[in-house]
Amino acid sequence: MAQDSADTPTSLLSIKRKQLLSLDAQKKALETEAEAIVSELTAVPPGGGQPIGIDTPLVDNEGFPRADIDVYRARSLRKRFHEIQTDHKELSKMIDGSLLEISALMKNEQQSTTQNLRTATNTNNNNANDDAEIQARLAPKPKPKFDAKTGKWVVKNWDGSVSGVENGEMRSFDDLNAPSPADTVALTSGDGSNQSDGVDISGGRGSVSGGTQQRLQQQPQPTVEEPTTPFALIDEVSPNSPAHEAGILVGDLLLRFGTITGENHREFRAIAELVPQAAGEKRSIPIAVLRKENSSDTTVVKVVSLKPRAW
Repeated sequence: MAQDSADTPTSLLSIKRKQLLSLDAQKKALETEAEAIVSELTAVPPGGGQPIGIDTPLVDNEGFPRADIDVYRARSLRKRFHEIQTDHKELSKMIDGSLLEISALMKNEQQSTTQNLRTATNTNNNNANDDAEIQARLAPKPKPKFDAKTGKWVVKNWDGSVSGVENGEMRSFDDLNAPSPADTVALTSGDGSNQSDGVDISGGRGSVSGGTQQRLQQQPQPTVEEPTTPFALIDEVSPNSPAHEAGILVGDLLLRFGTITGENHREFRAIAELVPQAAGEKRSIPIAVLRKENSSDTTVVKVVSLKPRAW
């Protein structure tokens, strides 16, 4: 349903401004009337003597009404003067409230304009990303290759990663022999023989699944430059969920979800497509988050491995 033009922030702002001008005009009229009353009450009579006064007694020393003034006129002027003072206070309060409302409306209008500009910019960026993805998906795919690391034939995804193997989203189809961040470190036992147990690296520490005490000899790993701009906030983590088991915490800021970043998530549709695909292939998804350390303002980048479950 289209929004009524009378309810738009711009229309409300215009109405509030007109109301403010009307209140200000009423206030000035009261001030002018009050000045005239005070002038009459404090003026010296033409024949001399004491003025009526704003709050002086209207009786003489003997308790009789003053004979030098119009007592009825004096009472009427004083009554009206007190009414003006009361009305003036109420108008001042109404003007203050109106000013606050106008300030809030102007702030909301400015925020709305800024948000519309951002939305238009994001829409253009997402459209550009969508067009690029469509072109990549429609492009002819190369022939499958044999992957010596997994012993399987693999194919190329639209984004250049490897399809059909675990952690394939972190590898390049064009260079299958290149090391990837998901590669495990080599284990060396006390006698120098290599072991085949895998070690998952998280924050610089490894966990060894071997039965005997072993010494880790970590091979140089390629540096992965994580995105610096988050595109989502983790506001809920269900107990015993894949996210909980991966170590994701409430308050983490999402930097990367597999190969998905703030530049290509396509309104999060890319994540919705990747999760069931990874669950069907029984592979994990590397996730990079920006996390605040304890109660300080220091933030660190954490990389965790999420293994989706098939529905």
